[in-house]
Amino acid sequence: MNFEVKMKNIYEIFDEIAKAKNKNDRIAILRYNNSYALKNVLLGTYAPYINFVFDKIPTYKSSDSPPGLGYSSIHQELGRIYLFEKDNPKVNPNLSHKRKEELLIQILESLEAREAEVFANMILKKQKVKNLDKKLVDEAFPGLI
Repeated sequence: MNFEVKMKNIYEIFDEIAKAKNKNDRIAILRYNNSYALKNVLLGTYAPYINFVFDKIPTYKSSDSPPGLGYSSIHQELGRIYLFEKDNPKVNPNLSHKRKEELLIQILESLEAREAEVFANMILKKQKVKNLDKKLVDEAFPGLI
């Protein structure tokens, strides 16, 4: 028998954090769901040394794909987040702001609507999640930020 463990979407983890009764439960939720995607979303959101070239998200068409059936996922798209970082040496200096905007729109439109919201909020450095802040992330993952 083959059992497949389904990795939760980041917004599902954030929903659990918002509903958790206390700080210890919130920390446990973060640690239990420890993944490349979660840690990198938290890093992008809360690390003061990571800054992005956008201070507002360009208009995009929200995906209407059902949960779990988005064309892409945050896990896949995090590999391209560096394109939107200020002063990242890996970014081609000829990549215009307009082209970065087009790439961001493509990424956001390829994600489920709520995942796109998490990705966009990471770029704006403001996850709108009750009870989630830099202090909680520091306690759950010491040394991450």
